[in-house]
Amino acid sequence: MNTTLKRILKPLVTPQTLIMYHWSRAAVGNLVFGFPSRGMLVIGITGTKGKTTSCHFLASILEEAGFRVGMATTVNFKIAGKEEVNNTNMSVTAPFALQRLLRKMRTAKCDVVILEVTSIALDQFRTLGIPFRYVGLTNITHDHLDYHKTWKNYQMSKLKLFLGRRQMATVNLDDPSAELFLTKTTATEKWGYTTLDTQVKYERLRAESILDTSFQLCIEEQSVPVSLHLPGRFSIENALCAGSLALALGVSLRGVAIGLSKLERVAGRLEMIAAPSGFSVMVDYAHTPDSLEKLYATLRPSIPGRMIAVLGATGDRDTTKRPIMGALAARFCDLVFITDEEPYTEDPIAIIEEIAAGVPRGRALFKASAAVHRENHPKIKALTSSGFGEWWWKITDRRAAITAAISVAQPGDLILVTGMGAQNFRKVGNKKEPWNDRQVIESLL
Repeated sequence: MNTTLKRILKPLVTPQTLIMYHWSRAAVGNLVFGFPSRGMLVIGITGTKGKTTSCHFLASILEEAGFRVGMATTVNFKIAGKEEVNNTNMSVTAPFALQRLLRKMRTAKCDVVILEVTSIALDQFRTLGIPFRYVGLTNITHDHLDYHKTWKNYQMSKLKLFLGRRQMATVNLDDPSAELFLTKTTATEKWGYTTLDTQVKYERLRAESILDTSFQLCIEEQSVPVSLHLPGRFSIENALCAGSLALALGVSLRGVAIGLSKLERVAGRLEMIAAPSGFSVMVDYAHTPDSLEKLYATLRPSIPGRMIAVLGATGDRDTTKRPIMGALAARFCDLVFITDEEPYTEDPIAIIEEIAAGVPRGRALFKASAAVHRENHPKIKALTSSGFGEWWWKITDRRAAITAAISVAQPGDLILVTGMGAQNFRKVGNKKEPWNDRQVIESLL
């Protein structure tokens, strides 16, 4: 669109016209494809993080229980056992594409549809006309404030999924927003799940005796052992979200445990890549301060050597989180490589500088906790230098940054490449450039 046309159209773009635009697209999409979601049981899972993994856990459980499943997530689509990569770079596709996908699921005679649902998709009516019956909330943390402007707006957008003719709603009771969602939801049945030893009014499903990712899955007086292939307490939370939805659908507790244990990996989520020289590389989608902190804190105790971070930040998004992400990398990791990610229309060097601004603050925290690190990891020595180029670097080219991290890695080290997960391209300006972190790492190794 040329500059003159943009200038002419700008006064016509108001909040009201945007609402009508998004609503109309979604409504027409339903009409064109014949409201395909009707006649299928639709489950929606929302949250800042954990949506994709929760959807995969739920699909694994339901498939093991004999359901014919359709699924749409950030990383892939699944239709009755057949999978394809989601190359749209969108968690919830545009209305026409979404309705076309739902019609394919209906044609394939799917019993259940599992949809990853974002706050922006809800705000833009992309899920209009889809009769969600079961809904789940993983958590709400700092993200998308560039779009929603305020924390309250962000919460209210996600709450839309919990309103209407909902049969069951489940929320993470360990999240501060839990009470709001349980109070406001119009669902007939309210569930909650927790990894903490707390008694809560809505508690139904909980994890007890947690040892790494092996735990007891409990509901009322029933209990079964579960062992997950994905590490971290946050993986257990995602498993509980999926488990509570499956139990509400009539799957037995043992059936839930079996289904959870059968999920071996989710593309771009805690994907481990072994290197021939004794260190490891992990790719993860973590791209917010909260998700980075949980990832680093979870993995830190299990690494015999050093933890090496390779991270960037997406352009045209919330800028306030960038220095926080830099501080977190410096706080938890021994070596830090700040690099380009997906700049969109922003200057990638400016993004890198904003992340780098938080690094010195994070290293001060690293020094304060160095004794703890040494206690858990005898091989780790606290780095006392604060000089650029000694333990942290700014490398504008992402491939070069990963190459540099690999070049300094030693046996026992873990390189964490975060931010892009399973994406197969990145947006630079108005162009799409082919890119996949895992493929790049494997080619370098």
